[in-house]
Amino acid sequence: MEYDTIIGLEIHVQTKTKSKMFCTCPTGYFQKEPNSHVCPVCMALPGALPVPNKRAIELCMLMGLATNCTIANEIFFDRKHYFYPDLPKGYQISQYKNPICSNGSVTLPNGFEVKIERIHQEEDVAKSTHHSSTSETDYSLIDYNKSGVPLIEIVTKPCIRNARDAKDFATQIRQIARYLNISDADMEKGQMRCEPNISIQEKGRWEEKDGMILPLGDYKLNPKVEVKNIGSITAVEKAIEFEVARLTKDLEEGKPLIQQTRGWNANKNVTEFQRSKETADDYRYMPEPDIPVIEVSNEDIERVKSELVELPHEKITRYMDDWGISQYAAEVISASRKDASYFENLQALLSDKLDPKVAAQEAANWLMGTVFALEGDKEIDMNDLSLLIMKFKEGKITKGKAEEMLKDCISNNKDISDELDMFEKESSQNAGNIQDIVKEVLDNNPKAVTDYKGGKEATMGFLVGQVMQKTKGASNPNDVKNILIELLK
Repeated sequence: MEYDTIIGLEIHVQTKTKSKMFCTCPTGYFQKEPNSHVCPVCMALPGALPVPNKRAIELCMLMGLATNCTIANEIFFDRKHYFYPDLPKGYQISQYKNPICSNGSVTLPNGFEVKIERIHQEEDVAKSTHHSSTSETDYSLIDYNKSGVPLIEIVTKPCIRNARDAKDFATQIRQIARYLNISDADMEKGQMRCEPNISIQEKGRWEEKDGMILPLGDYKLNPKVEVKNIGSITAVEKAIEFEVARLTKDLEEGKPLIQQTRGWNANKNVTEFQRSKETADDYRYMPEPDIPVIEVSNEDIERVKSELVELPHEKITRYMDDWGISQYAAEVISASRKDASYFENLQALLSDKLDPKVAAQEAANWLMGTVFALEGDKEIDMNDLSLLIMKFKEGKITKGKAEEMLKDCISNNKDISDELDMFEKESSQNAGNIQDIVKEVLDNNPKAVTDYKGGKEATMGFLVGQVMQKTKGASNPNDVKNILIELLK
């Protein structure tokens, strides 16, 4: 039996605001004293009323605009009821039938378009930790610092057909969140969470229509499984692949499938049963009576739209089309807004003396090689790097020597201009007696000379290296090679 994989993704992103979604408590809860960022509103004390965070709503709209969504002109909030201790009110303030953003899309690097059903605003829940005591009584502790932190949920349509595309989509959402300063989207800190919904259906027995999976004829759809507790982008792909294999095996063995929620166990690389999956009816959605309808004008939308910047997929296209750099280089450089900015500014500096395409190629090569390898806590000065690159292009210094000099200057706070001046003086001095140095190397390495004259041309590299070592890298290796060839005739 052949099966189709059907995947929908729910991605939660904590937005970067100073205060919580419905109160003035600070959001910076990470590694803070438990229950120190709370107030009557986020603890649901009687009489406390929610006041929506304007900036959080704007960031939700910004994510919608970046993913080609339609932005609603009216914002409605709803109560989503469930009775877990991490939710002090007994309900979560969320959105149900009227999300802020709807009908969007994101195009993946392979050209596949992931359709977004909705992006809505809600609040995060508290953090629960579970413990065992020596008295054999298990207990849980709850930290409400996270409760009420602004959260946006991005829900795709069930249009994804493989784990790799799901991973690539989650990667792009994280990039967008970081580029637009919507969120740091650090999954290890819980700032971004991915929850795939997965089902497998018999090939040819179903269809997708208006964002819904429908059976054909008398076929009965297999239930879906939601996977939670995924702590990294890579684990999104692994969890989906495991779950597809598990579902396929169960079907082939005649086991009944049930709609359920499972958790990803990163230590074992397996999913584990948590509970039967709830439906919308279980949540008993109702309009939030304490928050009136919020009007969003076209002027509001345009104001938020002004915060958009060129996004990674747009940069990739421009880098390749305008400057001819490879897709791989474009993807690596554009992955971070900081790296992309550094690259573009370095390219602009080099373009003063080089062709723009050559400048881009050099900037990309040095950034992906030298800068990424050397840069730690201290950023490499762009003017210093451009000076080194130009000396290299002019043939006045080898790339290896340039990288060595750059590393030394960073480690010891030396001025690159001064180091280059000293290097050029040494090069000038060496130029006067380079013939003598080459002859000395030949006299000290008679076996290498014999090997070269016997046809082992690879020996030339060894001899050039010996000369470069004696001149401390201050000689031009091409000049050294030419002298060696002449003397070895």
